[in-house]
Amino acid sequence: MSAFVLLQATNATAVTILTVYVTETLHLDVMWAGIALGVAAALEVPALIFIGRLSTRYSNLGLPATGCLAGIAYYIGLAFVAGPVALIGLQLLNAWSFAGIPGIRLPLFQQMIPRPGLSTGLYMNTRRLGAIVSGPIIAIGSLTVSGSAASFSPARSSP
Repeated sequence: MSAFVLLQATNATAVTILTVYVTETLHLDVMWAGIALGVAAALEVPALIFIGRLSTRYSNLGLPATGCLAGIAYYIGLAFVAGPVALIGLQLLNAWSFAGIPGIRLPLFQQMIPRPGLSTGLYMNTRRLGAIVSGPIIAIGSLTVSGSAASFSPARSSP
């Protein structure tokens, strides 16, 4: 359960901070953040359907592992993205990460915890707890030299 809380925290953090990242780090128009989030959401539906089909053939542990790997690749890719085309292209990895982690979580929890009410309750709470954990992650990240606080600092010299 702890692993899924942390995985959900990374997802919530990425969605929350993407607009600031796109405008302040990539220096793109805010429209590109909306397009990236919209493309990710549109790709998540077919990814969820596809991973649902794969769940009959592959392990309920293996599929979330592929989602974790896609998430890692997405976050590494974000560090190197330089323009809108690459940003939009990375949303394929983001969609797979989303499908692989939350999309297979309920069957995995039901397999590990054979009590329907308890497994469903734990499943639902990992997302909520992940969102709560993302707050401190964002706060701590914004205090670093390269974080959001540095970008918004009033002492920042103007060009």
